Amino acid sequence: MTYLEEGDEVTVGRADINSYGLFPTDGAALLRHLEEGHSPNESARWYAEQFGDQVDILEFLEVLTEFELLVQDGEEAAEAAPVRWQRLGRALFSPVAWAAYALLTGAGVVAMVRDHSLVPSYQHLFFTRSSLVLLMLGIVLGQVPWILLHEAFHALAGRRLGLNSTLRISRRFYYVVFVTSLDGLVAVPRRKRYLPMLAGMLLDVLAIAALTLGAAALHSAGGFGGLVGKLFLSMAFGVVLRLAWQFYFFLRTDLYYLATTVLGCNDLHTAARQLIANRVNRLLGRRDKLVDEADWHPRDAAVARWYSWLMVAGYAVLTVLLVTAVVPAAISITRLALHKLGADLSPLNIFDVCLFLVLNFGELVLAGVLALRQYRRRARPTVA
Repeated sequence: MTYLEEGDEVTVGRADINSYGLFPTDGAALLRHLEEGHSPNESARWYAEQFGDQVDILEFLEVLTEFELLVQDGEEAAEAAPVRWQRLGRALFSPVAWAAYALLTGAGVVAMVRDHSLVPSYQHLFFTRSSLVLLMLGIVLGQVPWILLHEAFHALAGRRLGLNSTLRISRRFYYVVFVTSLDGLVAVPRRKRYLPMLAGMLLDVLAIAALTLGAAALHSAGGFGGLVGKLFLSMAFGVVLRLAWQFYFFLRTDLYYLATTVLGCNDLHTAARQLIANRVNRLLGRRDKLVDEADWHPRDAAVARWYSWLMVAGYAVLTVLLVTAVVPAAISITRLALHKLGADLSPLNIFDVCLFLVLNFGELVLAGVLALRQYRRRARPTVA
């Protein structure tokens, strides 16, 4: 069991299965007493002597069962598996590494100052006009290595602390995202959580600098070398866009988790979402659908009062962008593809156009599939 005391609350959990719960200090003390080998009745009497109050020990054991903190009869607690890549994580965030990162970033900035054509620009996205597919492969698939490295930096920053991680595909509104889960981070002192949360953005900055320097080295090259240099600038601008995306904090980006940690929140997104739902249900007179706000963490409840309005504004902005930018762009892209297809019906051109459309609309389709799966999971009835 791990215990992390923060004010009047203690985060308790099992590192072997990554299950954690938030307890008041007296509840954590009772759990420690049970962990020492005392029976439930003995621990209940001890609690009454220590805190001058009675505890419903059966209800307390049910809570422990819910958080999987009890080892059932015939079950043995698993030993926490050794954390792989821990040494690499420590090396990547060592003082020597930080010095190298500073030099790389500084060199990238100097290159941009000396040659303004290296400054990231949307024009860099269109690095070739010879093939629609080659253009989209550079724009879409060119970001995949940097996305994976972004998530790897999150994972390695956590693994250096002895935390395991998992990588999964998820959805934020109509965006498809990769998500690195570091469940054990809740049991780490607050000041040590910031680097794992911001490590991905650090990688983004380093990627922009490295791609800029690579483009600068190939700036005067012709032929294939010149094309690679243009591809580097195209990828660099794509990374800039993803870095800017982190400021959509209402989509639970890296900066959202940083802000909730600084503010001392537990699950701000859920509290804000349920608060919005309660407001709508009150307006519609659907009192039976109201969520009990007393179940929220006090800090979540306090921050959600104003954060919920920011969430509404953020989703409203993204919806406006969907209608005014994404949909018109999709229509223009389709027209472009159909025009190119009408001009040349050769098999190679048909393949070029079809793959171009798949690369353009694949993310929106995948986001829709993920949204449908999430809806079906929520709508599926629970069998008692």
